[in-house]
Amino acid sequence: MNDDEFLSTASVLNIPMNKKILKASFKLMNNYINEHAKTLVIREDIHLPEGTEQEAIIRINKRYIEKEKNAGYAPAHIVAREISSKGKVHYHMVLFVNGEKTESTYPHFENMKKVIQNTVGPGGSVHYCNDGHRNGIMIHRDNPDLTDLHEAQRQVSYLAKTDQKEGVKGKTFFTSRIKR
Repeated sequence: MNDDEFLSTASVLNIPMNKKILKASFKLMNNYINEHAKTLVIREDIHLPEGTEQEAIIRINKRYIEKEKNAGYAPAHIVAREISSKGKVHYHMVLFVNGEKTESTYPHFENMKKVIQNTVGPGGSVHYCNDGHRNGIMIHRDNPDLTDLHEAQRQVSYLAKTDQKEGVKGKTFFTSRIKR
């Protein structure tokens, strides 16, 4: 599916969205799905000790993606930085991995837990994001049933919500490189 078709059929949450983040996220997702017959879509929420967020998330992201690559999962990712109403910074990540190599979220959450602990020690955590919805959605590129694709698009769109992005110092969003 080309990017315009993907965007026109996308299923998003019914909340205010940052269109730039949404478009970049969906472009990365579409490119990944077009490259892999099966794509496992995993959402993770990352919480870090106060005062370590800005420099730590860069190191965590680099080490985590490196670990995923070394395991043969061919990862791509989207990260959004937010600040809660209580003033705490947290991160939402969507990870795309080759579904031919893995069908479970477990090794990916374990990798993230280890990276967080090795980077910031106690006080950092990763949440499974499975309250009230599915996580670890498998997209089959040639599947005519769009139910799983739409559910994954809705999860990805959550990272583009405008709520909790105001007041965040520095960059609020980054992704893997998008292939042209």
